[in-house]
Amino acid sequence: MKALPGWDIYKAGTYRYGPSLITNDDGSIDAWFAAGGSTYGLRYYNDKSTQSPVQIVAVKNVGQAFTAKESFYRVSVCCPTWNSNDEKVTISVYKWVSTYTSTVRQTPLYTKEVAMTDNMWVDAFYSDEAVNDTSIRFPAGRYLWVLSSPSQHAGVWKYSSKAGGVTCTAYQNGSNVSGSYMMITQEAGASNYWDAPTYQRSLDGGRTWTAEVTAFMPTQGSRDELSACDPGVFRFGGYYYLGYTSTENTAGIDNHLYLARSASPTGPWEKWNGKGWGGRKPQPIVEYTGVHTAWGCGEPSFVVMDSTLYAYYTWDTGSVTTRLSRASLTDENWPANLKYVRTVITKSRFPASDHCDIKYCDDIGQFIAVHTSQRMTESAYINVWLSGDGINFRNIGKLSGTTQAGLHNCGISGDERGHMQLSKPQYIAYAYGIGTWGQWNTFLQPLEFNQELISLVEQHLEQETADAKCDYDISGRCMKPTEKGLHIRQGKKILVK
Repeated sequence: MKALPGWDIYKAGTYRYGPSLITNDDGSIDAWFAAGGSTYGLRYYNDKSTQSPVQIVAVKNVGQAFTAKESFYRVSVCCPTWNSNDEKVTISVYKWVSTYTSTVRQTPLYTKEVAMTDNMWVDAFYSDEAVNDTSIRFPAGRYLWVLSSPSQHAGVWKYSSKAGGVTCTAYQNGSNVSGSYMMITQEAGASNYWDAPTYQRSLDGGRTWTAEVTAFMPTQGSRDELSACDPGVFRFGGYYYLGYTSTENTAGIDNHLYLARSASPTGPWEKWNGKGWGGRKPQPIVEYTGVHTAWGCGEPSFVVMDSTLYAYYTWDTGSVTTRLSRASLTDENWPANLKYVRTVITKSRFPASDHCDIKYCDDIGQFIAVHTSQRMTESAYINVWLSGDGINFRNIGKLSGTTQAGLHNCGISGDERGHMQLSKPQYIAYAYGIGTWGQWNTFLQPLEFNQELISLVEQHLEQETADAKCDYDISGRCMKPTEKGLHIRQGKKILVK
């Protein structure tokens, strides 16, 4: 298998890695990538407009009146300190009463002096009791927050325009000013999430792509609220299923494998809740039970064989392996019946290896697994493995062709069931870059299935069938080698040219 010359499909920025690629019957490509996260909540500022810092001591105090159409748990304001980590400011929240002056004459609902570091979110709640009781919320209505009594370098970020669909008015020392401060209203839980998958489609073989959209998000206040990373996608029975990695550990370790489904590649998504689909309490489909100081499990890849799902995922207790679990997709709630099979790939022979992406090639009757070794270095390369049954994998060496230095977290294309056909264009994509962590490009390369791969399969099958007239793959198809080609199902074969 050879990687042909390719091209960048994303220029850093931050990153787009761990691609899940589906090649459709019409030649289009659907792609999901692990992308950087953001802040939870309803924004009252237009982040596409001009941003500037306001030093609060220069204007005495700042504030913003805003109307909330629904109840919320906290209001948060983003505050720069010009790289100082020893600043303070007092935040107060009032119920709005007709004018700014009459509003600030009231006793505030909540007030607190906050120690500040650079660009932190300063939070305010409905009351002092609400800080530790998430059931106490701001009712829908109009409110005013004020930042006052600042230290020298306490500031607030201001945008030149407010977000669409919101009602707010910015103030400096009690007077109206244009634009909007960088504020959000939020539910209970983490303020930020690290990662969320993005989605794009190409209609011309990966040369150009539709505008990127956030396809999927973690659920604030739930077990997956810190991250939704490493997407792996397949389609069956009218649903796209998106597996992803998340954790409850703020150190980014002790990860679990989660799943959601949608009728559309961009959502809305229903998450697996442990018993069925939907709600705001997602539960893992595979829970990590290893050493809790290690990375854990996740980074899924899926293959559908008839109506049986082969779910592959990383299991990392300090050494990176790939495990397999299976389930019958005839049951709508199949994640409840996902059964662990065993570890199928151990990468201890290959230093600095990462997750496997796995597809099934119908034409050669083999599962093909790829992963990076020596990741993020000048010597990085892609390892290739084959298996006739999806369980017993053998390493066949490096992906041939020229790849980018510093590559990592690769993914190969297949159809919506995780199958590859040699008669259709197939691709491999990965992030790459050396130096600053997270500032990586994403590269796409067409794949060529050459004589070398087919010869390797033939040699393996000849050895396996030396004492038998015919060997059969997992679907019961004849795998008997011939002099001129390789039979893969009755009446069809690949001719070796």
